[in-house]
Amino acid sequence: MSKPLILVTNDDGITAPGLRTLVRCMRQLGEVVVVAPDSPQSGMGHAITLDNTLYSKRVVFDNDKDAPK
Repeated sequence: MSKPLILVTNDDGITAPGLRTLVRCMRQLGEVVVVAPDSPQSGMGHAITLDNTLYSKRVVFDNDKDAPK
């Protein structure tokens, strides 16, 4: 049986203290994908982006050997 794909997200940014801990714990249960802003965005949960470009960047935590290439 294959492991589930787990999405971890937050509004506190990719460097939030608990994010890496949560990811490490979730890896025991399945494949983990993280989507988080590059800086804290607390309170932006109801915001909508219409006219600005959204950018994404792949980040590998802790030299993760299991990260996709």
